[in-house]
Amino acid sequence: MKRSTAALLLLLTLGSSSLVAQVKPQGGTKAPASNAAMAPVERERAIYAAIEKNDIAAFNESLGADFMYASPNGVQKWERAKSTEMLKGCKTGKQTLSNVTSTPQGDDLMIVTYTVAGEEVCNGKKSPSPNYAMSVWRKVGGRWVAVAHSETPAAPAAK
Repeated sequence: MKRSTAALLLLLTLGSSSLVAQVKPQGGTKAPASNAAMAPVERERAIYAAIEKNDIAAFNESLGADFMYASPNGVQKWERAKSTEMLKGCKTGKQTLSNVTSTPQGDDLMIVTYTVAGEEVCNGKKSPSPNYAMSVWRKVGGRWVAVAHSETPAAPAAK
C-alpha cells in the first residue's frame, strides 16, 4: 500500500507497441473530459497524470473499475472507493514511462507493460525507481477497465 502507485497504475506508456495506433507521443497530453473511449495505453497515461496532480477523481475514472494490485508489499484488491485513503500519504512527482508494449489477448483483453521512473514518497519512505509494470485491461460494455496491475523494482544497474 505504501508502495508506489505510480507504476499503477496506477496505469499505466510509451515505446515500441504492437498496437502503434494506441501509443501517443511522449509529452503532456491531457485526458479528455470523458475518457470512456480511451484505449488502455491512454488510460495508463491518464492514471499517472492524475497521480502526479493528486487528482483522485481522475485517477478513479481512468481505472474504470476495482482491480487486483500486486506490489513488493503484497497483493490486494484496490477498491476505487478507498483510493483517497490508500494514496493519502503519497506525494508523486513527474513519472516517465518507457518501453511501452500493448499486447492484445483477443478483442476484449489487453496486457500493457512498461518501465516507469520518477520520484515518489509514501508515508515518508522514498519509493523505488525505476519499476517494471504490467497492467491487464478488459473491455466491458465498450469501455476498457483495469483488471490487474503489478510493479517490480528494477535491479540496480551493474557497476
